[in-house]
Amino acid sequence: MIGGIERPGRIVDCKSIDEPRQLWPDDVKELRLDRHPRLTPAHASDILRLRPGASFWIPATGEFMVVTPWRHRRELLTVHTSGAFGNEDALLRAALAQAQLQGAAGFVMVDLSETRSPAFYERHGFRRFEDIVTFEHRRPATLASAKIPDELEFVRIDGSDPALFCEVQDLDRATFPWFWWNSPDEFDAYLAIPDVELWAGLRNNKVVTYSGTTRYWRWAHLDRIATHPTLQGLGLGRATLLFAVRSMVRQGCREVVLSTQGNNPRSRSLYQQTGFVRTPVDDYSIFVAPFDESRVYAGMATDEAQTSSSGDRNSSCLPASGDYSN
Repeated sequence: MIGGIERPGRIVDCKSIDEPRQLWPDDVKELRLDRHPRLTPAHASDILRLRPGASFWIPATGEFMVVTPWRHRRELLTVHTSGAFGNEDALLRAALAQAQLQGAAGFVMVDLSETRSPAFYERHGFRRFEDIVTFEHRRPATLASAKIPDELEFVRIDGSDPALFCEVQDLDRATFPWFWWNSPDEFDAYLAIPDVELWAGLRNNKVVTYSGTTRYWRWAHLDRIATHPTLQGLGLGRATLLFAVRSMVRQGCREVVLSTQGNNPRSRSLYQQTGFVRTPVDDYSIFVAPFDESRVYAGMATDEAQTSSSGDRNSSCLPASGDYSN
């Protein structure tokens, strides 16, 4: 036992200090964390406990790769922090093999700055999963003044109403593909972030939309907006967007930003029609090494189906922390 965590069987029984070994809380003191000021030894130890045995390091060099559940999804793993400079391939190979051994459905990497070549992802079995495009609204006050239909009643979600919270989670799963579901742990972590607001849109006392936003100093991010799939195309997504922007403007935000799938024309059209403009410099890509394609791709529409579908859907994920996360 190490730090209350039992070490499972290793996929690499390394004797050499030059090869990747599983990284445990007791090993953290040996890591080179000086270049990672956001990752303190205590924080690193806490992260390692989220998925014991999934992270790796090389004792001879102090290089490491901290692996954690992606957006609190135990079925999907990602690199939280990479402290590798010459042995990234070896560390990633070990992490991928261990993730598959532990039963993960896939391994996710978010390329925010396109620092890696396509060949890097190809040789490790990653596929380009989504291209995320970003928008901003520089005059949200003009959008906030638009009329919102009376048929929707908006109720803030703070966790005090378990039934309402469950309805929102049910809506989330009905609206988005499996890969983009928010787990209960993700919702809990999200609500614990300062200046986050989560609102449900009710129609005839039933949750039919929801939105999540994060407010910063003078700007805010629309993290997610969803409309029940049976009610898409009725303008409920637009109404929820107007409400979310109005709430942000009332709190002093002068700019609103968001992201959505590059191949979702309906969402892109909604944002452009309401005054949002593209910010290509902030676009990024999501790569996935799928171990279980039946889960990773569950509910994913083809390009043709997405083009012909109705509804306003922003599939940007709720914020998460980490070097490779949104």
